[in-house]
Amino acid sequence: MLLSNFFSTAGMDNQPVEYFFHIPHFIYLLFNIVLFIILWNILKRQTKKTQDKVITIFLIIMLVLKYLGDALFIYEYYNIFPALSSYPHPFLDVDTFFSFQMCGVTNILLPLVIWFDIKKLKEFVFASSILGGLAVMMYPVTVLYGDAYILTLPKIRSITIHFFLLFIPLFLINRGDYKLNPKKWKDIFIGVSILGLWATFGNFVIDKGDNNLYLMENPFLGGPIPIINSIPSGYHVIVFALLLPFAYYYIYKIARLFEPSYKRS
Repeated sequence: MLLSNFFSTAGMDNQPVEYFFHIPHFIYLLFNIVLFIILWNILKRQTKKTQDKVITIFLIIMLVLKYLGDALFIYEYYNIFPALSSYPHPFLDVDTFFSFQMCGVTNILLPLVIWFDIKKLKEFVFASSILGGLAVMMYPVTVLYGDAYILTLPKIRSITIHFFLLFIPLFLINRGDYKLNPKKWKDIFIGVSILGLWATFGNFVIDKGDNNLYLMENPFLGGPIPIINSIPSGYHVIVFALLLPFAYYYIYKIARLFEPSYKRS
């Protein structure tokens, strides 16, 4: 029974309204802060070679968890009726190998960009990874749902991946491996535009009726966040598009705080 609960996606469609800035959310935030500080201090004391090995292990864990989660979704697609959530999909599906969500895309691209030093993608991937990690920590959809204190594979997957999406780019920025540059805003614009088109393709062609990248329906409608919770679906895309530059603006501000002092000029 415990294993069946662990390997379950039941309740994943529910937004974390009842947990938003309540005790479970504060525990989740505190967990991330403490883990960030501990891991940061441990890694900073290691040699660059050791740091690279550990970061590689983290990146592999991200990919393993991504595909373990998809293995669960595939199993549910073929074996559980009715499906427990909207996430299950067949094996021969784009979702098996890639994603239509920002966090899902950066989950795959971040390891590739780091391992193969794909410079042209670093601006978009690093900034978007930080944004995606912070966004889920602040509004923990896929983390807090159902019984907040019962861990499942999808929850562990989401907690771990979003933590590393935040931690790894900031650590590499602090180490001087890369510096986010506001003058490369075109890379962000192009990346977000392609991602938007990709998610739209998913919504209308691959996952008909889905809400990839939240383009079809306002996920905050009726929720606890003022103003955004009252914007009708459809119009919310315009508002989100206007707010997105401000989100990236603050990501650049945060990244700057982590830059080594000699690169802040």
